[in-house]
Amino acid sequence: MQQRASRGVLVMWVAIGLAFPALAQQRPQNPPPDLPCDAFKKNEEGEWIAKRNVTVPAAFGMVEIKVGQPADEELQERLDVQCK
Repeated sequence: MQQRASRGVLVMWVAIGLAFPALAQQRPQNPPPDLPCDAFKKNEEGEWIAKRNVTVPAAFGMVEIKVGQPADEELQERLDVQCK
């Protein structure tokens, strides 16, 4: 009897575990906002450098990048895609 109850609890947890990722996938993903491509240039090493002080959206909020400062890795990738 106890084994049967344990199996029922296990089945319930597996069902819950499968439901949450499915729900997460159903939420529409907003594309990241456009970046101000004119505020960046590539240097000799191929890194994107800010030409002026600029504020850009990041995963955790808005980030200010000062003139001459290289973009972080995530922003470098976004600039590569968006600002060719």
